[in-house]
Amino acid sequence: MSSALIRHITPVSPHRARGTLAEVYAQVNAEFSSIGPAVMMMSPSPEIMAAGWSLMREAQLAGEAPALEKSIVALGAAQANGLDYDIEAFLSVLRLLGRPQLADTIERGDPPSDPGLAALLDWAASTGVAAREPLKPPFSGEVAAEYLGTLLFTHFIDRVAAAMLPAGLTPGSMDPDDEPPFDGAPVLRPLDQDLRPGATLPLLDGLPTAEPPAWAAGRPIGTAYATLAATAAQGSGLLTPAAATAAAAVIAEHRGRRLPVGDWLDRPLSSLSQGERMGARIAILAALAPEAITDEHVTAWRATDHRLSDHCTVSLLAYGAMTAVTHIEADITA
Repeated sequence: MSSALIRHITPVSPHRARGTLAEVYAQVNAEFSSIGPAVMMMSPSPEIMAAGWSLMREAQLAGEAPALEKSIVALGAAQANGLDYDIEAFLSVLRLLGRPQLADTIERGDPPSDPGLAALLDWAASTGVAAREPLKPPFSGEVAAEYLGTLLFTHFIDRVAAAMLPAGLTPGSMDPDDEPPFDGAPVLRPLDQDLRPGATLPLLDGLPTAEPPAWAAGRPIGTAYATLAATAAQGSGLLTPAAATAAAAVIAEHRGRRLPVGDWLDRPLSSLSQGERMGARIAILAALAPEAITDEHVTAWRATDHRLSDHCTVSLLAYGAMTAVTHIEADITA
């Protein structure tokens, strides 16, 4: 069952949240924005929420790199995903950062006049899509982890959002002085907060993790990324071994890059039973073409086992999305 603003699941509202989920909501509300649909969409899985928020916060909100530049990276990744919700969100962020002309320029499809910002935007937009080879990152040094973490989180969250938010939904200006486009539209918090790195790490206690990636240079971003990847990987357990193998193979074949919707899934899933195909299809589409996931896909998959829940739905979508991200990460950091 879904809400009007979030497909496939019933979100947990902030006043009903408890435990880890309540802690995540409180941190997001204090440090980033009010709790809109793009935050609540993963609420049936507090562990995915915690790991995802940790990566976003440690990469995009804390650290040394300028907020403007990280917003440009996120905007470029949103463009790569073609997700109107996030494109509009980060254009609004640019305006709230005092750069309305920059936002207007990018919205028209023109490159920023600042060559550094233009290079960041073009690099981010070149990643994670089948039609382009990723450009060489236009940065190095300690702040590289912040740009990479911002990019990889955006590829993850945009895939989940494309699957779970209604087509055409946009967040509006996110300015508290403006009329919101819908009830519960997000309002951005002050953008000049000096946030201490690592404050989200206690949320990750007890979650599965792995060795942090070398590009994170020992920073909390690496712990957050490794925890999100390991936690999302548990979603493969919702598939049979044959379905999980097929899903992983298709996502790897395309290096996690976004594809246009088509019949390219028919052949690689042809050896699976009908029930197995349902789960594998959702996982693969979450990775490569999440906007193609329909209510019918999710309903049919959940009908194969009465134990499948909203938590399972979020977990399967996160598994597909983050599996794609791990291939993107490997390609751009090789």
